[in-house]
Amino acid sequence: MKTKTALPILLFFTAFLTLFFTQSSVSANNLKPIQGIQSTENHKKGLAELSIPQKTHQIKATTTTATAQKTKTQSYANLNSLLHKQLGKAYVWGAVGPDTFDCSGLTQYSYAKAFNKKLPRTAQAQYQALDHVSHADVQAGDLVFFSYSGGATIDHVGIIVKGHNQMIDAQDRGVIQESYMASYWKPYIVGYAHVTDLD
Repeated sequence: MKTKTALPILLFFTAFLTLFFTQSSVSANNLKPIQGIQSTENHKKGLAELSIPQKTHQIKATTTTATAQKTKTQSYANLNSLLHKQLGKAYVWGAVGPDTFDCSGLTQYSYAKAFNKKLPRTAQAQYQALDHVSHADVQAGDLVFFSYSGGATIDHVGIIVKGHNQMIDAQDRGVIQESYMASYWKPYIVGYAHVTDLD
Protein backbone atom coordinates (compact mmCIF):
# COMPACT_ATOMS: atom_id res chain seq x y z
CA MET A 1 0.00 0.00 0.00
CA LYS A 2 2.83 2.33 0.89
CA THR A 3 4.73 1.45 -2.32
CA LYS A 4 1.66 2.14 -4.52
CA THR A 5 1.14 5.54 -2.84
CA ALA A 6 4.78 6.56 -3.10
CA LEU A 7 5.09 5.71 -6.81
CA PRO A 8 2.75 8.42 -8.11
CA ILE A 9 4.42 10.96 -5.85
CA LEU A 10 7.86 9.92 -7.14
CA LEU A 11 6.64 10.12 -10.74
CA PHE A 12 5.16 13.55 -10.06
CA PHE A 13 8.45 14.90 -8.67
CA THR A 14 10.42 13.34 -11.53
CA ALA A 15 8.10 14.97 -14.08
CA PHE A 16 8.25 18.27 -12.22
CA LEU A 17 12.06 18.30 -12.07
CA THR A 18 12.35 17.33 -15.72
CA LEU A 19 9.96 20.12 -16.72
CA PHE A 20 11.77 22.62 -14.47
CA PHE A 21 15.23 21.91 -15.87
CA THR A 22 13.90 21.82 -19.42
CA GLN A 23 12.27 25.25 -18.98
CA SER A 24 15.38 26.63 -17.32
CA SER A 25 17.53 25.42 -20.20
CA VAL A 26 15.15 26.85 -22.74
CA SER A 27 14.93 30.18 -20.92
CA ALA A 28 18.67 30.43 -20.64
CA ASN A 29 19.14 29.65 -24.34
CA ASN A 30 16.43 32.10 -25.30
CA LEU A 31 17.98 34.88 -23.22
CA LYS A 32 21.33 34.77 -24.99
CA PRO A 33 20.22 36.19 -28.34
CA ILE A 34 17.93 38.67 -26.60
CA GLN A 35 20.78 39.96 -24.43
CA GLY A 36 22.95 40.20 -27.53
CA ILE A 37 20.37 42.36 -29.30
CA GLN A 38 19.88 44.58 -26.26
CA SER A 39 23.61 45.01 -25.90
CA THR A 40 23.97 46.05 -29.53
CA GLU A 41 21.08 48.51 -29.35
CA ASN A 42 22.31 49.96 -26.07
CA HIS A 43 25.79 50.30 -27.52
CA LYS A 44 24.46 52.23 -30.52
CA LYS A 45 22.26 54.33 -28.28
CA GLY A 46 25.19 55.03 -25.97
CA LEU A 47 27.33 56.21 -28.89
CA ALA A 48 24.55 58.51 -30.06
CA GLU A 49 24.20 59.98 -26.58
CA LEU A 50 27.94 60.46 -26.27
CA SER A 51 27.96 62.66 -29.36
CA ILE A 52 25.67 65.22 -27.68
CA PRO A 53 28.16 66.34 -24.99
CA GLN A 54 30.91 66.45 -27.62
CA LYS A 55 28.84 68.83 -29.75
CA THR A 56 28.07 70.98 -26.71
CA HIS A 57 31.77 71.11 -25.89
CA GLN A 58 32.55 72.24 -29.43
CA ILE A 59 29.97 75.02 -29.19
CA LYS A 60 31.49 76.22 -25.92
CA ALA A 61 34.95 76.20 -27.43
CA THR A 62 33.72 78.26 -30.38
CA THR A 63 32.08 80.75 -28.00
CA THR A 64 35.30 81.08 -26.01
CA THR A 65 37.27 81.73 -29.19
CA ALA A 66 34.77 84.36 -30.29
CA THR A 67 35.01 86.06 -26.88
CA ALA A 68 38.80 86.08 -27.08
CA GLN A 69 38.62 87.64 -30.54
CA LYS A 70 36.19 90.26 -29.27
CA THR A 71 38.59 91.15 -26.44
CA LYS A 72 41.39 91.67 -28.97
CA THR A 73 39.32 94.32 -30.77
CA GLN A 74 39.76 96.53 -27.67
CA SER A 75 42.94 97.94 -29.07
CA TYR A 76 45.07 100.96 -28.46
CA ALA A 77 43.77 102.35 -31.76
CA ASN A 78 40.29 102.70 -30.22
CA LEU A 79 41.65 104.70 -27.30
CA ASN A 80 43.96 106.80 -29.47
CA SER A 81 41.16 107.69 -31.87
CA LEU A 82 38.88 108.73 -29.02
CA LEU A 83 41.58 110.82 -27.35
CA HIS A 84 42.38 112.72 -30.54
CA LYS A 85 38.72 113.68 -30.86
CA GLN A 86 39.00 115.44 -27.49
CA LEU A 87 41.99 117.58 -28.46
CA GLY A 88 41.24 121.29 -28.21
CA LYS A 89 38.36 120.93 -25.75
CA ALA A 90 38.40 123.30 -22.79
CA TYR A 91 39.67 122.57 -19.30
CA VAL A 92 37.14 123.03 -16.51
CA TRP A 93 37.91 121.89 -12.97
CA GLY A 94 35.60 119.00 -12.00
CA ALA A 95 34.36 118.45 -15.59
CA VAL A 96 33.99 114.88 -16.84
CA GLY A 97 33.09 115.52 -20.50
CA PRO A 98 32.07 115.23 -23.14
CA ASP A 99 32.54 118.95 -23.91
CA THR A 100 34.92 120.01 -21.13
CA PHE A 101 37.32 118.07 -18.89
CA ASP A 102 39.64 118.22 -15.97
CA CYS A 103 42.63 115.85 -16.00
CA SER A 104 41.06 112.85 -14.26
CA GLY A 105 37.72 113.53 -15.94
CA LEU A 106 39.48 112.98 -19.29
CA THR A 107 41.09 109.70 -18.22
CA GLN A 108 37.84 108.42 -16.70
CA TYR A 109 35.78 109.42 -19.74
CA SER A 110 38.25 107.97 -22.25
CA TYR A 111 38.48 104.52 -20.69
CA ALA A 112 34.74 104.33 -20.12
CA LYS A 113 33.99 105.18 -23.75
CA ALA A 114 36.79 103.18 -25.39
CA PHE A 115 36.58 100.00 -23.28
CA ASN A 116 33.61 100.35 -20.94
CA LYS A 117 36.15 100.35 -18.10
CA LYS A 118 35.35 102.45 -15.07
CA LEU A 119 38.15 104.36 -13.36
CA PRO A 120 37.83 106.20 -10.03
CA ARG A 121 36.89 109.86 -10.31
CA THR A 122 40.02 111.68 -9.09
CA ALA A 123 43.70 111.47 -10.02
CA GLN A 124 44.49 110.53 -6.41
CA ALA A 125 41.97 107.65 -6.43
CA GLN A 126 43.17 106.44 -9.83
CA TYR A 127 46.77 106.41 -8.63
CA GLN A 128 45.83 104.37 -5.57
CA ALA A 129 43.58 101.91 -7.41
CA LEU A 130 45.83 100.89 -10.30
CA ASP A 131 48.95 98.72 -10.59
CA HIS A 132 52.11 100.80 -10.85
CA VAL A 133 54.85 100.22 -13.43
CA SER A 134 58.32 101.67 -13.87
CA HIS A 135 59.22 104.29 -16.44
CA ALA A 136 61.06 101.62 -18.45
CA ASP A 137 57.91 99.49 -18.66
CA VAL A 138 55.30 102.10 -19.57
CA GLN A 139 53.14 101.42 -22.60
CA ALA A 140 50.78 103.49 -24.68
CA GLY A 141 47.51 103.62 -22.75
CA ASP A 142 49.16 103.73 -19.32
CA LEU A 143 48.67 106.71 -17.04
CA VAL A 144 51.35 109.10 -15.79
CA PHE A 145 50.82 110.89 -12.47
CA PHE A 146 52.21 114.14 -11.11
CA SER A 147 52.47 115.67 -7.65
CA TYR A 148 53.28 119.26 -6.67
CA SER A 149 53.72 118.23 -3.04
CA GLY A 150 56.47 115.63 -3.33
CA GLY A 151 54.01 112.75 -3.48
CA ALA A 152 51.81 113.77 -0.55
CA THR A 153 48.98 114.38 -3.01
CA ILE A 154 48.39 113.41 -6.62
CA ASP A 155 47.60 116.58 -8.51
CA HIS A 156 47.57 115.69 -12.21
CA VAL A 157 47.25 112.71 -14.56
CA GLY A 158 47.73 112.17 -18.28
CA ILE A 159 47.29 109.27 -20.71
CA ILE A 160 50.48 108.08 -22.41
CA VAL A 161 50.19 107.81 -26.19
CA LYS A 162 52.56 106.52 -28.83
CA GLY A 163 55.45 108.79 -29.60
CA HIS A 164 58.56 109.88 -27.71
CA ASN A 165 57.36 110.39 -24.09
CA GLN A 166 54.02 111.74 -25.26
CA MET A 167 50.77 112.09 -23.30
CA ILE A 168 47.35 113.58 -23.85
CA ASP A 169 46.04 115.46 -20.83
CA ALA A 170 43.58 118.13 -19.81
CA GLN A 171 45.20 121.18 -18.23
CA ASP A 172 44.94 124.97 -18.22
CA ARG A 173 45.54 125.12 -21.99
CA GLY A 174 42.77 122.58 -22.61
CA VAL A 175 43.11 119.02 -23.88
CA ILE A 176 46.48 118.81 -25.61
CA GLN A 177 49.21 116.37 -26.58
CA GLU A 178 52.60 117.11 -25.06
CA SER A 179 55.75 115.54 -23.63
CA TYR A 180 55.49 114.40 -20.02
CA MET A 181 59.29 114.63 -19.87
CA ALA A 182 59.25 118.35 -20.64
CA SER A 183 61.10 120.49 -18.09
CA TYR A 184 57.87 121.78 -16.53
CA TRP A 185 56.44 118.23 -16.04
CA LYS A 186 59.36 115.87 -15.43
CA PRO A 187 60.26 117.04 -11.88
CA TYR A 188 56.72 116.36 -10.73
CA ILE A 189 56.30 112.80 -12.02
CA VAL A 190 55.55 110.43 -9.12
CA GLY A 191 54.69 107.29 -11.02
CA TYR A 192 52.98 105.39 -13.81
CA ALA A 193 50.08 102.96 -13.75
CA HIS A 194 48.90 100.21 -16.07
CA VAL A 195 45.15 100.23 -16.71
CA THR A 196 44.62 97.34 -19.13
CA ASP A 197 46.41 95.30 -21.78
CA LEU A 198 46.03 96.78 -25.25
CA ASP A 199 46.95 95.44 -28.69
